[in-house]
Amino acid sequence: MDSTPSPPPPPPLTFLHLLHVLKHLPRTGWLRTIDRPESVAGHSFGLALLGGFAPAPLDKTRCVFIGLCHDLAESVVGDIPTYAGVPKERKHKLEASAFQYIASLIERSDPAFAQAVTDAWLDYEEGRTAEGRWMKEMDKFECLTWGDKDKDLSEFQGLSAKLVSPTSVAWLAALQQARSAYRTRRQDGRLPVVFLAGVPRALSARVAADLGFRHIALEEVLRAKAQDPSYPHAAYLLGCLDDDIGVFVGLTVRLLQEQLEQAATTTADPTTAWTLVSGFPNTKQELAEFEREVQKPNFVVLLRHGPA
Repeated sequence: MDSTPSPPPPPPLTFLHLLHVLKHLPRTGWLRTIDRPESVAGHSFGLALLGGFAPAPLDKTRCVFIGLCHDLAESVVGDIPTYAGVPKERKHKLEASAFQYIASLIERSDPAFAQAVTDAWLDYEEGRTAEGRWMKEMDKFECLTWGDKDKDLSEFQGLSAKLVSPTSVAWLAALQQARSAYRTRRQDGRLPVVFLAGVPRALSARVAADLGFRHIALEEVLRAKAQDPSYPHAAYLLGCLDDDIGVFVGLTVRLLQEQLEQAATTTADPTTAWTLVSGFPNTKQELAEFEREVQKPNFVVLLRHGPA
């Protein structure tokens, strides 16, 4: 009896090269609205992860796989936006032909996987299963979440009507509320804030007192949240502070924004009551995130001081 092991299947190199195309292929539907749109691969990655939130009794693993596969045809035919005017039947034929080619690339390495990839696309395209229909909805929702929050995305709002499941309808309402709150914050006037860098917290507090400003020390804000058992990110913050690991910049900015808005509500005229913030920004990335999410431009003062 021959015990020689079977040779391994050939590597799917050409298929992998197609995947690289998706990493750099922009989603053309965004090009008229956003200067730097996401890539097709970026969209597929986000949609796949949304599949992990599929409600019971849907198969989450199946949903994730559909998300990964649903736009593979674009590596061959490109991204065909709605405004291109290509009839739906013609677009389906183009993508079906692309998947036939993609499957032929995969078959040499794994015939069963080639069929699974094609079946996942057909499920998404035709809504053959509850998982396929859920991912079709999530594809529309993911599109609505992307893009600059202050851009006019009215062209894409027609996608909202295609969200019909209880979960996606609730998520859409939350997204619309968040966007509305963001636009309101940007339009309601500036937060009077000065960032003070380069000095110890105690000296910052003294400077604030001398100027008649309120003082917010970012480290104190983070530690207070880390010790709040009701705060969902408390354990994460505590670990970052104990291990001297930088807190995610998006979370830092959100917490700082909450403190500034809270401080602004404690005075009759918030535009005249200035706040001095110490411990922020520590990097250009932090300042850029604050300007993107809260307001720009801002006052940043860097002080040099000698030993006490």
